[in-house]
Amino acid sequence: MLYGFAGKLLRVNLNSGELKVEKLDEKELRKYMGCTGYAAKLLYQEMPGGIDPLAPEAKVVLATGAVSGTLCPSGGSYEVCYKAPLTGTWNEARSGGAFGAKLKYAGFDFVVIEGKAADPVYLLIKDGQVEIKPAKHLWGLNVEETTDTLINELDDPEISVATIGQSGENGVLYAALINDRGRAAGRGGIGAVFGNKNLKAVVVNGSGGIKVARPKEFAEAIEKAEQWLKSYIFDAIPALGTVGLVSLNNSLGILPAKNFQEAHFEKADKVSGELINQKYQIKRRACYGCSFACGRYTSVNNGKYSTPPMEGPEYETVDMLGPICGIDDVEAIIKGNYLCNVYGLDTISTGMSIGFAMECYEKGLLTDKDTDGMPLRWGDADVMLKLVEKIAYKEGIGALLAQGVKRMAEQLGPAAEEAAIHVKGLELPAHEPRSESKSLAIQYAVSPRGACHMHPNWASTWDFQIDCGMKEFGLPSWPEGPQEESSKRGVSYRYVALQGEVSEILGACIFHSWGVEGNSITPQLYAEIVKSLTGWDVTAEELVAAAERSWNLKRCFNAREGFTRKDDKLPKRFAQAIPNGPSAGAKVENLDLMLDVYYEAMGWDKQTGLPTPEKLKELDLEFAIQ
Repeated sequence: MLYGFAGKLLRVNLNSGELKVEKLDEKELRKYMGCTGYAAKLLYQEMPGGIDPLAPEAKVVLATGAVSGTLCPSGGSYEVCYKAPLTGTWNEARSGGAFGAKLKYAGFDFVVIEGKAADPVYLLIKDGQVEIKPAKHLWGLNVEETTDTLINELDDPEISVATIGQSGENGVLYAALINDRGRAAGRGGIGAVFGNKNLKAVVVNGSGGIKVARPKEFAEAIEKAEQWLKSYIFDAIPALGTVGLVSLNNSLGILPAKNFQEAHFEKADKVSGELINQKYQIKRRACYGCSFACGRYTSVNNGKYSTPPMEGPEYETVDMLGPICGIDDVEAIIKGNYLCNVYGLDTISTGMSIGFAMECYEKGLLTDKDTDGMPLRWGDADVMLKLVEKIAYKEGIGALLAQGVKRMAEQLGPAAEEAAIHVKGLELPAHEPRSESKSLAIQYAVSPRGACHMHPNWASTWDFQIDCGMKEFGLPSWPEGPQEESSKRGVSYRYVALQGEVSEILGACIFHSWGVEGNSITPQLYAEIVKSLTGWDVTAEELVAAAERSWNLKRCFNAREGFTRKDDKLPKRFAQAIPNGPSAGAKVENLDLMLDVYYEAMGWDKQTGLPTPEKLKELDLEFAIQ
């Protein structure tokens, strides 16, 4: 018996309609631990390099991990792994809610989807039974309408629906997959991939359980985790939700504004988490099995921006639809969040594309002739909302914005490059690498999916001098002087990345692992949990080794697509000093030095930035050497 897992992988071919169930190989599963690690192995070995991410042959993996759907408090995640149409890179898009847990209860740890249906369809997975069902009647519906229709049609209010909205159907390159109405696998354009495959939704539910190898030890490990998390050091996350960061980050000069031209927003108090929680919050909402409940349900009851109840907005959304566009109307931001959710849009790329367009308009690179007669001025909330709708339907100027800032800048010419804030085509999230943490500069440069603050980790943990259990593996202490900072930071990011990758391969939310022994779930505690859950004699060292294997394989995936050190770079803006505010003067320096040290610490070639054959042999990844 395979403990901790459902033990099965489902293959779906939308061309032929063939459905195939495979038993998981326990040895291979343990080698990669599951979730994104196992998905990386599947996609690397089964999908040829150079394939168009929107081609029917491109594969998508819905992945869960060992702790998904268990009593582990961080187990409310699943990941969608695929080659991203926005970037052409590896992509993993995490989402919370209940979808991952219910997929395992339905009998599957992984779903591999390929091909393209002749007509719109949805996939129904329930208690081990799988059907490809017609979805012509769902095509054109938004996320809310699709979810309601399927609940009524299947007469099952307990199903979890992961669906695309109109933006995915229309091929917006940063369209999201939305599950449980307001949880987004957002970044990179998985919605466009689904839309291109004529796949409207995946619906899951199940009554199956997860077998635990050593129930008493597992219960003790989970109790320890729950007790430790009562002393969680980032208590603002459960208390206020991630929107609690708005005021704090603004006071520190690390809140991006006006397309990253500034790092401080004078009217941040008008869009703060405190205001949202006090005036617009309906209730808190948790992912499956989580006591943090950092999600928020909000609404605007009346007025110009009246908005029905919907999950969010999160910190990233508030900044992206707010200060990044110079907007200080919180009700418009809540409305924008609602529209992105129902149309199925990644709020980060949406806000950054709008902010980029506003800066281009300010500089005369876009004119009223290009913008359907709309002046794209900073702070215009009505224009922001109109643009969200135009993007979803690719109407007028929306067709340009739907491509993301990299492609927009290429069409607008060299003068637009300075305003194009992205890495490898993925727009930056709301974290400032010049002033929040120079480790973010490394992460943005090398993260497999492009500029990312969360996969595999929040790189700023080292700046808070919290070791997250990685000191025993080699995480260096904080530097005593500026002379050694860049060097130590390059080494430290190896361990920050691997600690985050432990969560990725287990299917765990990263929030729970930020801290030290006694107030977070460290790799050592995860080893106790996984050991008692699966019956494998897993150690923390084995988890970190599996994390390193996964991290290197994702790098190999991108190398096969042509990405090397030359692509590990930041927008030019970050070499320029922040002009004003609490962090005035801060900029990113010594990136090349930090990268040199990081590559060396990883066992990668400093010239190419790629894993060496020796490193791949060490990790039992010989198949990736060529």
